[in-house]
Amino acid sequence: MDTEAVLWATRLAEGADLPDRRLNKRLAAVLGAFASDPAASIPQAAHDWAAAKATYRFLENPRVPEAELLAGVARHAAADAVLRDVVLVVQDTTSLNFTRLRSVAELGPIDSAGLGRGLLFHSALALDADGVVLGLLDLRAWTRPAEGAPKPDDKESLKWVHGVENARQVLGEAAPGGVMPRLIHVMDREGDCFDVMLAIDDAGDGAIIRCAQDRRVLGVAGLARETVRSQPLLGSVVIDVPRSHGKATRRAEVEVRSLKATLPPDREKYPHGWEVTWNLVEVWERYPPPGEEGLHWLLWTTEDAETLEAALAVVKTYRFRWPVEEYHLTLKSGCRVEELQLESWDGLMKALVLYAAVATRVVRLRDLARREPETPATRELSEEECVVLRARCDPKGKVKGPLALAQAVLWIGRLGGHLNRKSDGMPGVRTLWKGLRDLALLVEGFRAARSLRK
Repeated sequence: MDTEAVLWATRLAEGADLPDRRLNKRLAAVLGAFASDPAASIPQAAHDWAAAKATYRFLENPRVPEAELLAGVARHAAADAVLRDVVLVVQDTTSLNFTRLRSVAELGPIDSAGLGRGLLFHSALALDADGVVLGLLDLRAWTRPAEGAPKPDDKESLKWVHGVENARQVLGEAAPGGVMPRLIHVMDREGDCFDVMLAIDDAGDGAIIRCAQDRRVLGVAGLARETVRSQPLLGSVVIDVPRSHGKATRRAEVEVRSLKATLPPDREKYPHGWEVTWNLVEVWERYPPPGEEGLHWLLWTTEDAETLEAALAVVKTYRFRWPVEEYHLTLKSGCRVEELQLESWDGLMKALVLYAAVATRVVRLRDLARREPETPATRELSEEECVVLRARCDPKGKVKGPLALAQAVLWIGRLGGHLNRKSDGMPGVRTLWKGLRDLALLVEGFRAARSLRK
């Protein structure tokens, strides 16, 4: 019996349009090995030199285009996403450090001093309306020129526009009868660009973008930030502020306001642009505790924000952006992609596409266990993996009936070092990727023991 990681890899590989079915089989094998042990190096994941050599040959094969690997990954995510009424398309960028990878000449500077070499990596994830990761819709990687070298013609900010367009394309191709779910694009401050607003307005999609630009608003004397502060108070609410940067969890009373704003284009930058009307939601902690920085969120959105309930719904949806940060954490620390040793840019890009798919799978498992705890574990794990988990973590059979996903994830987390105390909550992605690695080893041992008994 195959593990769920291998079955998942096989289904995903079927979506790639490769010139030879044998290449699809090899793709499934490579992806399944990566997913079964995300933290392993390629030789470790392959388990023997022959399989490792086949993996390296696959990644360097010119008959395997990076674009088609990405298309297969995106089609797999889109097939699930188009079954939803609403899909959140969450975009973000991270840098990947490959300073020690001297064989890839195309890498560029990733810090202001020019000491680090690597690339910029921009992803678009599909989430359902409850914030559960569905998969990866788009990827874009590029390098910045060295100091003194000619600058590219395209602005880096266009990555957000490309993400909008590419997500729409892959979802449109997968949608039954061409009827797509409603898309809400979620971006941080870097996505606050007028070309992004124009692209979303032109597409007719929704969006929530963290405000970075203090824009001019038609019909009022001031700029957007001071104008929203002068609006009537929609209400005050108490929210939980999660622990971060060594500061404990706390509660904050915040004031909520909103502004309906018509924004004119800068005719010098956007000669063919048009006016757009968006809402600006402000969440402001007027009286923070001594020594604490008060909360202050400003969100541009196309969504309704006229009432307190509607404005808080916008804030809640924006907070679903956090899985993309955990996806980056999983990609770097869980899959350890910055330690890849490949000979070419093409090989590196192909490996990154596959590991990005693996990273989304880990985050999705964590999300599903939190949002749908009673879901049968066999939705995400194989029967064999469930048997092994029971034998390892519940030898006395205290858990009765079909194994629920939340319980299975707690056990996987325990394998990865999660203590399962009441205050610990559900396992995070760090313990999950470690636990998945150990579960794969336990399944191998289970199979070996079973074969010896035959």
